[in-house]
Amino acid sequence: MYVDEEVTRYFPAAQIDEIPDDLTMPRHIFQATGEQRRKGYEKCVIATEIWNAADSDEGRRAALDAYLAQDDTDLSRNARLVLEGFLGGPLNRLPPSEIQYAMHQLGLADKNNGVLSDTEKESLDRNGYVDLGPLLNADQLKKMRDRYDAAIEQEGASPENAATRGIGRVVDTVVKPMNRDGLLDPIFMQPRLLAAVRHVLGVHLKYIGSNYHCALPGYGHQGIHADFLWGVKGEPQVVNAVWLIDEFTQDNGATRIVPGSHRSGIHPNGDLVNGEPRDLNAPVEGEIKVTGSAGSCVVYNAHLWHGGTQNCTHKLRRAQHAFFSRSHRPASTDVAAVIDKTLYKRLGRVARAVLDIE
Repeated sequence: MYVDEEVTRYFPAAQIDEIPDDLTMPRHIFQATGEQRRKGYEKCVIATEIWNAADSDEGRRAALDAYLAQDDTDLSRNARLVLEGFLGGPLNRLPPSEIQYAMHQLGLADKNNGVLSDTEKESLDRNGYVDLGPLLNADQLKKMRDRYDAAIEQEGASPENAATRGIGRVVDTVVKPMNRDGLLDPIFMQPRLLAAVRHVLGVHLKYIGSNYHCALPGYGHQGIHADFLWGVKGEPQVVNAVWLIDEFTQDNGATRIVPGSHRSGIHPNGDLVNGEPRDLNAPVEGEIKVTGSAGSCVVYNAHLWHGGTQNCTHKLRRAQHAFFSRSHRPASTDVAAVIDKTLYKRLGRVARAVLDIE
């Protein structure tokens, strides 16, 4: 079978030597046992119960202490270790006034700022996601594809990036040397993107991570998940955005989502199907695939149930993710530690505020 050179360049990073003959045969990279699902379920249910016992971190801390006083088991202590990372106090580097200044400069200080339409806001609220349409032009996309492909060859096979078989991946893209010229700045600074993040999280937001993710032919399926460790009722804590560097189609590994699932307060790991912990690789009732043209940006409340699907075409399916949270929450990336010094020097006050760095 002929394989385009564009695809073979990704083989070392994706930890494969060839493309499967049958691109449609399911390849579930992570297949949990029944026991593993049960343990994950129990841990998630404990964390969900404690988090949703109050609407403030002070109240959640009290609920955690009360729970541990009654159930001091390995499972509950494990849940404590995870929760304490979120309940140990504010983790923003900058004073709140800095992101307030940035939101004002971007025209996003007022929640009724008009950058998003009412229909777009309603989609975020009701469905948990919004397709902002094409925000990158053909020239930007060509340069980004070239930049990502080069990065995959240079560093895609490194331990920090080569995490999943069949996937080309580069972490922390927007704060690495590959973004010294600002080509990737729209990934975390595009005004309509930030308007959507602001609509979900409010003014006090920050960037907490980014990664380039490319599903190779025959790969890309993910278990259904949410980008938080437990179920959340009330105020959402995180927002994710996926930039379609290539077109997303029904066949090439488009993201599957379950519209409205962000409002359930249930995490997929903490859900039961017929009395058993959910098989995360299985289809979910009501799921749909998010398709769209290259250059589009899809923003979603990251408590929304979602996951990648298998790329059943002979071409790459490139995407870039940008992750945001409330300012006082922990970040998946220590931006101050990893940001390229040359890149840092060209950033202005507004971008630094969004990145939460001095």
